[in-house]
Amino acid sequence: MIRPQVLLMSAAVAGSLALADSPNCAGWGLADVAREAGIDFVHERGGTGRKHLPETMGSGVAWIDADQDGRLDLYVVQSGPFPPDGSEAAANRLFLNRGRGEFERADSAFGAADRGYGQGVVAADYDGDGRIDLYVCNFGPDRLYRNLGDGRFEDATAAAGLGLDGWSSSAAFADADGDGYLDLYVTRYLEYEVSNDLFCGDPQTGVRRYCDPSLFAGAGDRFYRNLGDGRFEDATLAAGLGGANGKGLGVLFTDLDGDGAPDLYVANDLTQNHLFRNDGNGRFESRSIFSGAAFNVDGKAEAGMGLALGDVDRDGDPDLAVSNFDVETNTLYANAGAMFFDDISAGSGFGPPSFNLLGFGATLADLNRDGRLDYYVTNGHIFEQPTRADLGWRQRDLMLLGDDGGRFREARCGAAFDGLQVGRGLAAADYDDDGDIDLAIVNNGGPLQLLRNEGSDGAWAGFVLDGEAPNTGAVGARVTLHFGDGDAVSWVTAGDSYQSSSDPRVLFGWRRGRTPRSVSVVWRGGGSVEWGATEMSPGRYHRVVQATGLLAVLGPTTGSTMRLPIGWLLAIAALLVLTLLAAWMTLRRIR
Repeated sequence: MIRPQVLLMSAAVAGSLALADSPNCAGWGLADVAREAGIDFVHERGGTGRKHLPETMGSGVAWIDADQDGRLDLYVVQSGPFPPDGSEAAANRLFLNRGRGEFERADSAFGAADRGYGQGVVAADYDGDGRIDLYVCNFGPDRLYRNLGDGRFEDATAAAGLGLDGWSSSAAFADADGDGYLDLYVTRYLEYEVSNDLFCGDPQTGVRRYCDPSLFAGAGDRFYRNLGDGRFEDATLAAGLGGANGKGLGVLFTDLDGDGAPDLYVANDLTQNHLFRNDGNGRFESRSIFSGAAFNVDGKAEAGMGLALGDVDRDGDPDLAVSNFDVETNTLYANAGAMFFDDISAGSGFGPPSFNLLGFGATLADLNRDGRLDYYVTNGHIFEQPTRADLGWRQRDLMLLGDDGGRFREARCGAAFDGLQVGRGLAAADYDDDGDIDLAIVNNGGPLQLLRNEGSDGAWAGFVLDGEAPNTGAVGARVTLHFGDGDAVSWVTAGDSYQSSSDPRVLFGWRRGRTPRSVSVVWRGGGSVEWGATEMSPGRYHRVVQATGLLAVLGPTTGSTMRLPIGWLLAIAALLVLTLLAAWMTLRRIR
């Protein structure tokens, strides 16, 4: 989209002023530690010179406790040769977190080393057995991998009735109909065939370039209902989602109107974004056009890529951030309630710094632990030779720090901002359990970056939610940390950003000197619980168990959160009681 020249100039000036007046990093920042952590993944896009579009769109990454040792492991999607050949070069990788900031690559027999031409991934417990499974989006048949425990998986695609062929991008899980089982939504991008040899480029020199996506029809998204017996059925039409065919790239489920049911938001490329309201029973009604979140403030569709959600204005409901094409700027939609949204990108300072960047994976998170949400987006063009002279294929990432007034300013804190990459998937997680958000980023045709958060000064508390089966991950829960001067709210989701899946735990940061009053959880399907400040321990993770209402402090704070099964905790408690009783009886006999 080309905007008026005066707006282009004002946006560029605003962006430069935002950086010139950027906040003081004060020793805090992000550093790429992938190599020293033992992560040697390099994305292979398979470019052959024929310039097939799938080559430039992947890929994603997921944080998942694959082996149930309490530490977050890293699952990375590979693309491989194009056309796809199913070779070892296309195999997805799993890096097991061994603690102390070190990872070890799992052997190729771990069971989920999918060899399709990979795009995205989402991690969630779809069968309710307490182990986190993987759904992989491909250019080609998608794959569902069931977690067998101990870091091993099996291909459950055929048994689950899945495996749709075509071009899938991102996916998300949520309990749409309230039966406890997680349903699945998959965005599908373009109707594109390997045999397509459309020439786009300079006809005089014969030099090819990637074709514009507008030349291809959009592929219809899919919604799969979880039947509860390990199988899914295609319920796209029955659920009212038959109109979701807008070249989907990003997707997320969350409760946008506060009625307890997960609503659906889809980022589309070059067509309007989709917003669907859930009626509470798993049927959806389109509110896209009237919501204010389908187009930008100018009433125009943008090239939506990645999505992030968070309560930016601290009014208790989720706001939406969309990463877009260059010249469009990224868009921040403030939730006004009742499924209405306002585009506040310009006035908040959120949009202008992204004017000359093309955004993909993104997160809204409190990166510097000051109690305010920040925004990080990884950037990179889809064209190796962008049409504008001031744009590059490889680009810098963008970080915006939020302030108390809901405004954003760009900051470049740490060595992570020194280089240029072709950023795609991004997943946020506190992988080293030190209470701040780290980032894993897949770069198209380049090495994976693991950005470790270093030097955050604020206080923090984290929460690990154990939901009742079959929704063992408590997907859809709302967690609120209450302060005397306002609340901080977070939502448990499965699938976000672009082609990626972030840490399922909830992490809050705040300035030192503030004191939380209480924490509360509202579960998907109803029911809530609240604990006072005396039951929390700042600087630690806490385990929240839906079945018992238990809030337990976990530790230690580095290396592992020690997520022991509830049965083990009860057994340990019983053993301690018996030991004390035996000691008391022995003392009585002695006396």
